[in-house]
Amino acid sequence: MTDWTDWIRLYGPAVLAWAFVVGKLVDRRRRAARNGSAIWFILFGLACSLTAMAPAPYRLISEISGVPNLGRLLSHLSILLVAVAAQVMLTRLNESLPPRPVMHIWWPTTVAVAITALFFLADTPVDDVRFAGRYAGEPWVLEYWLVFVAGLAPAFVRTIVLCWRYGGLSGTATGKLGLRVVAVGIACSLLYHVHKAFYFAAADIGIGYPKGFGGLLDRMLPLLAAVFVLIGVTLPTWARALGLSALFGWFGRMRDYHRLRPLWLALYRATPHIALVAPRPALLDLLPTDLDLRLYRRVIEIRDGRLALQPYLDPEVGAAARADADLTGRELDALVEAKMLAAAMAAKRAGAPARDSELVTIAGGLDLQSDTAFLLDVARAYRRSPTAAEPVRGQGVSA
Repeated sequence: MTDWTDWIRLYGPAVLAWAFVVGKLVDRRRRAARNGSAIWFILFGLACSLTAMAPAPYRLISEISGVPNLGRLLSHLSILLVAVAAQVMLTRLNESLPPRPVMHIWWPTTVAVAITALFFLADTPVDDVRFAGRYAGEPWVLEYWLVFVAGLAPAFVRTIVLCWRYGGLSGTATGKLGLRVVAVGIACSLLYHVHKAFYFAAADIGIGYPKGFGGLLDRMLPLLAAVFVLIGVTLPTWARALGLSALFGWFGRMRDYHRLRPLWLALYRATPHIALVAPRPALLDLLPTDLDLRLYRRVIEIRDGRLALQPYLDPEVGAAARADADLTGRELDALVEAKMLAAAMAAKRAGAPARDSELVTIAGGLDLQSDTAFLLDVARAYRRSPTAAEPVRGQGVSA
């Protein structure tokens, strides 16, 4: 049983990665996908990296090349390829970001040259897949790892942040979940490489490193990183192939329905006539029937509530929010909308006189799906507003 467990841990991720590479090659729909080539390079780089670090290929690379531990260098060069491809993919997801191919390439290329030079400077004459245990404390090994981590960290941190952000902006449930899973996988990989940097540094200065803790991270983090990234990158494809898209879509709509509730409830409290049906307590509304209809009604009623607040909307509040915010694009529009709505509801509660002004521009999407996505951003910004969701006595509605 232990042998099978070790085999799955050591070789399973590489086999899985190559299976996804082959699947991507035969999937003709990738040609219509804007990110098809970037995803293919991510899968290919991961497959090469995981294969080079598996014990048998690791030894074979050394025997063929005559260079001990060359598999480790090839694995790290492949990880740099993954970092480049991930940034290209994320840049293409956001059309407002200018393409920066030179920025994506020159830094990893510099790091690749540097770690290659340091690899050949280091004295590692015995081929050993347990590289850290044998060569920790040897000259140039710590420098090699620090340069590699320093080169990898900026790309990985940026990729984690963008994956998490774009996961919230994605229009599909599989897209949201896939990007978030990729972010977790890359975080596991970054944590592993930082942990190994500390291990080499401790060995270099003669400080003991906790063996139990370090051994657990060595076993679990690379496996989790590979599995999470592979699943996240390919989730939309295999979810569609297995017929799970409808299920993911249902969960996504349910989540959207509940995330819109605080904003919708606040607008209802300000203008009760916008709701076709009076709000129910949150617990009774946990699993609504006719989810599609209720989500549609919730979006429409939020828009009706916004129109009802038109006499209290202050363009100066929006202008101030736009000037102060360090955001761009849809996130900025959503923040401005949330602050104007919060101020308008507060003004109406306080009995302020209606404003006699022109119609304030309505931001949002061009169809139901894009408008729902925008209102989710508004609802998120509204929940974070210090003036949001103030309780209103006498309404008898549970938030």
